[in-house]
Amino acid sequence: MGEIVLRLAAVLLYVGLQGFLLAGLVRLMGDRRPQFDGRLSLNPFVHLSVWGAVMAALFAVSWPRAVWFDASQNRLGRWGVVLVTLGALVAMIVAVLLVNLVQSVALLLPRSGSYVVLYVLGQFKLIAVSATILNLLPVPGLIGGGLLQAIWPLAERRLQRLEPICLAIVVAIVVAGGYPNPAPTILSYFQLD
Repeated sequence: MGEIVLRLAAVLLYVGLQGFLLAGLVRLMGDRRPQFDGRLSLNPFVHLSVWGAVMAALFAVSWPRAVWFDASQNRLGRWGVVLVTLGALVAMIVAVLLVNLVQSVALLLPRSGSYVVLYVLGQFKLIAVSATILNLLPVPGLIGGGLLQAIWPLAERRLQRLEPICLAIVVAIVVAGGYPNPAPTILSYFQLD
């Protein structure tokens, strides 16, 4: 039970950071929609997808709540939406690399505190890497769904209606073992030792 609680702490860290990075990049490109939706925040509960949190607790893979774009407000139009979508995922990988530096500082804490911080940061890295790879998929509800918004900017309502169905399929695939978590293998390459 303690492991699930610590993994939930890690997913809150993940969705807060990933959601903020995505909303921030959208805003930097000129689209004010995330600002109006209250998404320019590190508060994880603004970005939390309930099913993403459940999947993180059980399978160490997650996704933030979908951000919807307005390509007409983006400085680069449709290409800006593609840039934001991929840029947010790349920024999360950079964050995982930076966590390696923070982990050494956690050793300065008292022993029990450092164990908790190190475990949560380890789970954060696991969730962030597996989620980044999953979120590359162009599926409504995942970050990669922004690619569909770039292709069909006028189909937002249709994509929003498809989102719960697509996420249910993603959940079913993960639960059935159709998405083997690649993070443990990939994380061995991320060590800065």
